[in-house]
Parts: sequence; structure tokens; C-alpha cells
Amino acid sequence: MTNKQKGILCAILGPVLWGVSGNVAEYLFDQPGIRPDWLVAMRMLGAGTLLMAISLATKRPQLVALTRDRSAWVHSMLFGLCGVFVSQFTYFSAVAASNAPTTTVLQALGPVLIILYLALRNRQWPPRLDVLCVVIAFAGIILLVTHGHLGSLALTPQGLFWGIGAGVGAALYTLMPGQLLTHYSTDLVLAWAMLAAGIANVPVLFLQPWPALTALDVAGIAYVTIGGTLLAYLLYVSSLRYLRPTTVGMLGVFEPLTAAVVSVVFFHLRFGGAEILGGLLILSVTFLQTLPVRTKLPRRVESSH
Repeated sequence: MTNKQKGILCAILGPVLWGVSGNVAEYLFDQPGIRPDWLVAMRMLGAGTLLMAISLATKRPQLVALTRDRSAWVHSMLFGLCGVFVSQFTYFSAVAASNAPTTTVLQALGPVLIILYLALRNRQWPPRLDVLCVVIAFAGIILLVTHGHLGSLALTPQGLFWGIGAGVGAALYTLMPGQLLTHYSTDLVLAWAMLAAGIANVPVLFLQPWPALTALDVAGIAYVTIGGTLLAYLLYVSSLRYLRPTTVGMLGVFEPLTAAVVSVVFFHLRFGGAEILGGLLILSVTFLQTLPVRTKLPRRVESSH
């Protein structure tokens, strides 16, 4: 297998694992007592601990350097609390209020929100390609949430709120660590950020009764933590060794595709023409953003799921 083939395989498997993670979370939220905040706390604490252990074993000198850099360490903590946690909580809340495929599509609004934020911050009209992306994404949202019937919402207000929130979380996740990533590798930054988010949410695990977990529930939580977070992230990062970031970004379309297929097969979810078109319009923004433009988006942290 060539390096390019290895990269493509990793770039596809990572999003596939993320997509399935959304479906597994959707199943877990149907079980009594399992709430988004509880699952996020479990996931962040478990994934953060594992990623920190890997960093200690493979990049101890760099990790120690980051820890001793007070500014970087504090920034990592803030990124964990305001970036990682917000992204995770809004994503899982959207899954609980709607479904995994819709949430993964709405989360793809992140780049559009970054475009709007940068335009406001710089007080400068965005490039024409970015304006086109905003218009296409807006049209996609209308089709997705109304199913083509413009006089009514097909998506619940809670699902729409948390779905757009997931897009905001993805934007924060991308924007916040920009300065850190110029000095430290992504895995070290994420190790601290995930662990900080997990530790900060430990009270959630004790301030509410623990759900009566079945063996299948435990397996689902383990998958969301290990398969849908740690392994997916490692595969995604590995793909960047062999492929350009733009290529890896485009292959991220396998996440909503996987979530949709699993939902149709196992959850018997059905999609009409309007929501399929709306989803495709929103996802097309990802491909348009890979085209060369004058204004570049900030460097993205791998895995916002």
C-alpha cells in the first residue's frame, strides 16, 4: 500500500468513526438517565486521560515545555473549557434533540460562521467566494429545517438551536487555539484541553444519579470515548502525514454520510429530497473552501467531535 493510499484510508476511517459515534450517542440518549452533559463529562475525562498518557509516553519533553509555559498552559485550559467543552456539549445536545445526520450537517456551518466573524472583526467585506458560501449555507439551512415547506419548521426549535450551536462550537474550536498551534503540536494542545474539560466536568458525574447501565450501554460509552474520539483523532492526524489538509478536509464528508447510512439502516430514518438537497448545499461549503482564496481561514484543530 502506497503512502497516498494509507493517507486516504486514514482520512476516511477517522470521519467514519466520528459519524458512528453520533449514532451511538443517539442510541445512548434513548436510555434512561443518560444525558448529554453526563456523556460529555465521561468522554472528555476518558479521552483526555488516554491522550495525555500517549503524549507522556511519546512527547514528554514537548509536553513538559508546554506545561512550563504559563501563557500556553492557561490558553490550553481556556481552550478546553470554552472550545472543546462547548463544541462537545452543543454537538451531543443537538444529537439528543434531533438526530446524528442532521447534527453533523449543521456542525459543518462552522466555516461559514468563521467567515462572518472575521468579516465583522476586520470590518471588511469577505471575498466573493466566501459570500457565495454564506448564501449557499443559508439556503441549505432553510431546506434542512423546513423540509421544503417554508411555512413551518420540520426540525424542533431545540434541535435547530443546538444544531446551530454545534456550528458555533466548531467555529470556536477552530479559532481559539490558533496562536498555540504556531508553537506546539495539535496532539499536545488537545491532550491538555480535553483533560481540562473532563476534570472541570467531574462534578456532573456526581451531582446527578448515575444511570443504570447495561453491558450494551457501557460498550457504547467506551466506543464514543475510544473509537469515536481517540482512534478517530489519531487516524485523522495520521492522514495529514500523507495528504494535503484540503484533501483530508474534503474526505470529512464521510462523517455525515456514515451517520446518515447508519440512521437509515438501524434507526429507520427517512430523508426527503428537500433535506438531502439542503444537506448537500451545506456540505458543499467544505469543498468550496478548499479553493484558493486571498483570505485563509485559521488553521484547524483536528477533530471537533
